[in-house]
Amino acid sequence: MQGYEITLNIYAENEAEAESARKSLIGFISEHAKHGRAVTGKKICTAVSRWDKNPLIKRKIIDFLK
Repeated sequence: MQGYEITLNIYAENEAEAESARKSLIGFISEHAKHGRAVTGKKICTAVSRWDKNPLIKRKIIDFLK
């Protein structure tokens, strides 16, 4: 398996906030990698496409994003 860079836009108040989000995502991926868990493109696709299938998870995410 190989690492690939991806680029995307995110809503933020300023560039510093966007950079903080970028660093947090990198940290999330790195932390799981240290423990032998790969955060793969396929797993991200699956997780993002299923976020609304569980009513409890859906409600928590919607409440958090309000």
